[in-house]
Amino acid sequence: MKNAMLKPALLALLMSPAALMAQKANLPKQITVKGSVKFATPEGQPRKIWLSRDNGTGKPTVVDSVELGPDLTYSFRIKQDHPGIYKLNVMYWDHITFWSDADVKVASRGYDTAKMKVKIPHFYFVDGSSDNNFINQMELNNTNGYLRSVDEYNQEYYAKQHKEKTGDSAWANYWKDRRRYNPLREDNDQREDLLMKVYKDRPVLIYALRSAGSPHDTTQYASTLRQLDHLIKLYPWLSEAKNLKNTIIKNRAQMMKLQPGQPAPSISYPDNFGKLQGLEKYKGKYLLVDFWASWCGPCRQAIPKVKELHEQYKAKGLEVVSISIDTDKKAWEKAMADENMPWEQLLSDNKDKTMELYQFSGIPTLYLIDREGKIVTKFTGYSPEAEAMIKQAIEKGISGQAQPAGEKKVIKAMSM
Repeated sequence: MKNAMLKPALLALLMSPAALMAQKANLPKQITVKGSVKFATPEGQPRKIWLSRDNGTGKPTVVDSVELGPDLTYSFRIKQDHPGIYKLNVMYWDHITFWSDADVKVASRGYDTAKMKVKIPHFYFVDGSSDNNFINQMELNNTNGYLRSVDEYNQEYYAKQHKEKTGDSAWANYWKDRRRYNPLREDNDQREDLLMKVYKDRPVLIYALRSAGSPHDTTQYASTLRQLDHLIKLYPWLSEAKNLKNTIIKNRAQMMKLQPGQPAPSISYPDNFGKLQGLEKYKGKYLLVDFWASWCGPCRQAIPKVKELHEQYKAKGLEVVSISIDTDKKAWEKAMADENMPWEQLLSDNKDKTMELYQFSGIPTLYLIDREGKIVTKFTGYSPEAEAMIKQAIEKGISGQAQPAGEKKVIKAMSM
């Protein structure tokens, strides 16, 4: 009986601020990261691995870098005040995220030896703590969701092509009318919601909250801030939670400037001839602004469809401008030559500022702008739904009329 009476008091003591601060003191101040790759890049190409830490501001800080060893391994020693979210950039090929409350190990593919090289997300299991497994599960969910979205897009596209070429509509009809136990996005969201409930009291939850503060959804926005306040109360030392809260509030304020009917933010970036160009000259026309990058598979996949759209509606006043967030100018120039896009090409001189100004974290992101230079809507990714809405806007001659608020997530884009 005496022991039973002590248990509530002991639990209260364990959950007290002093106990939580003691918990921080007991966390490892130093951990080891060990990694290996199956394939190294060819001689003359980068063989460096960068380690960055997410501080909650949306701009991860590179904290260290090493060269890949001759045995195709690498390692880091992290000295830290408290655990947090780290990301490995392995020779620009693999991007691996982990939680730093214990030593971690990871093996990845490294260089893509396939003849056709397209950088798409891969899931790599990081052997670490139980909290780290939250990131493992979230990463697997996101990767599989992305790959499934690409597969569904391809199936729909080729079924439509088959129908147009042969007149056989069986494949297209099946794909349109098939019964699914759950739509793609609902399936992804259900898995994510479950994980977030299981880990709701753990500091690693900030990994999921980084992208959960959509200003379009007031309920979700308020819920995200409540979850962050909860973590801040439980873990006063978790500075990333405080930073993230401020970042989300700031981003919401900027996103409000990007609502339908608002003027598109002014930009000035160099074109492929090095001359600075803006968007103001397109007033009087409909403008589709496509944010992309040479290494983005979904971006490259969408280009042929944008070409078809441009060809169909250019006589009705549709123009397209592609703005690349590439940091490798040669890769951008090669991609432009490969894709042969018949519209203006601009290169952002500051990827982070561009993404903050137009509030996107995945590409392709497309903004449809009306004849007055005002935003009609925004799309994360490209799909037949996005295409249909663009066509509808042009056909109806929309210019400054009210549009359904919010971003259209029509196909999972490639996250940054």
